[in-house]
Amino acid sequence: MTPMDYIELSGVPESKWPTFKEWFGWHEKLDLVGVAKDGDTIAGVAIARCLNDGQDPVHYKHTEDGDNVFVDLTVTSTDGISNALSRKALKCLLSILWDRFGPRRRIMFKRNGAYKEYDYLKFMTKAMA
Repeated sequence: MTPMDYIELSGVPESKWPTFKEWFGWHEKLDLVGVAKDGDTIAGVAIARCLNDGQDPVHYKHTEDGDNVFVDLTVTSTDGISNALSRKALKCLLSILWDRFGPRRRIMFKRNGAYKEYDYLKFMTKAMA
């Protein structure tokens, strides 16, 4: 199973977009896709990119040295049920995010239509505890 297959199997709204494959491919080409594995099995996939302060998180925008990380998508189960493996996968994905981007000013998400922003170091410290 590929990371794209994993996202599609999860049924998240993004996987239903007519441009999903193009959108995913753009992120993958820029090394913006993190994959957590349990052995050889995918346990989670996340897509994140960097933006500067004040830069809107419109699609297909990534500033490698940007101040903030915007997490476009996180999938840690294909059935929508949280379990021990999905929680472990989330921590692994955060570790991958840290390794890929290093410290930034803020971490941002869009959840249920609303943008959420957190201090990056405080968020990572709490989430990895």
